[in-house]
Amino acid sequence: MVKQDELWARIEEWVEEGLISREQGETLKRRERATPPAQQRRVQAGEILVYLGSLVVVLALALLLGLNWERLGGTGQVLSVLLPTLAMMGVGWWLRGAEDPRLRRGAMALWLGACLLSVIAVWVVSENLNFVADEHLQVLVSFVLATVLAGAAFVLMRGITQSIGVHLCASGALFAFLLWLDYASPPFNPWRTLLVVLAAGGLWLALAERLWAKAGRGLVTVARLTVSLTVLGWATALALQPYQVPWHKTAMEIVAFLLSILFIALSVKRQSQVFLYTGAGCFMALIAYVNLEHFADTVGMPVALFMAGVLLIGLGLGTGRLSRRMHLSH
Repeated sequence: MVKQDELWARIEEWVEEGLISREQGETLKRRERATPPAQQRRVQAGEILVYLGSLVVVLALALLLGLNWERLGGTGQVLSVLLPTLAMMGVGWWLRGAEDPRLRRGAMALWLGACLLSVIAVWVVSENLNFVADEHLQVLVSFVLATVLAGAAFVLMRGITQSIGVHLCASGALFAFLLWLDYASPPFNPWRTLLVVLAAGGLWLALAERLWAKAGRGLVTVARLTVSLTVLGWATALALQPYQVPWHKTAMEIVAFLLSILFIALSVKRQSQVFLYTGAGCFMALIAYVNLEHFADTVGMPVALFMAGVLLIGLGLGTGRLSRRMHLSH
């Protein structure tokens, strides 16, 4: 790596040769001074051990609370989850402006833990104070409030770590909403569930592509991964469900296949490896399931796999040929 003195000399040479202006040279120097060295940006082994040790301590405390949960009583239960949540947020806020990058990463980790712990905190508070009587609605409210808290943390300390907290809490809120919807208005309606998931996934993806793209590529990647796993995961799960009407299952399998192909197509459009890997993984899993479900004999499965492989090769070659033609036409 180029040392700072050597970089200063190169910048001066560029200024003297007229490659950049004097103002641009000073701007480059200021930016380099503000950029921490690579060894400070990297996560060291000692820091990883601290994170692992902290995780083990948290698990030990959680196990201790679980074993004595009934003995704590209502007030003890509320304080046992509320105080750690507030403490993690307070310490994280105190460390957010530290000069040491390791302390700033620790602050981000503390806020992420506080946002995730807030789900349990809100649920325990509502359970003991009877804010919400319905248990399914309690879980939904807990995830929604945790999502709001995670969103505030992302605004105050923007970064991939807080983005993960937002997506985890929002995913939990979507899952809790679907469970509450099926509980509040039975019977289970797979088409309604699919529409809700597609609407939520589309909104999620639009926010990632339009609003968070300016904040950093890593944030968009996390959002794309969450959207892919949510939409494709739900579609695959619905395709695996047993249905009394045979065509419902077949239709769900077709929808899952089409969605996986859609994400593969989006990977080409948006140049996203996340879309490609998740779409291809879901597609291959569905092929294996359909073969085991509908082609139980030894001949049907290889034939179906062969046809699917030929179809994919044809799509790939056709897409490449079309792309070359469009390139030549321009």
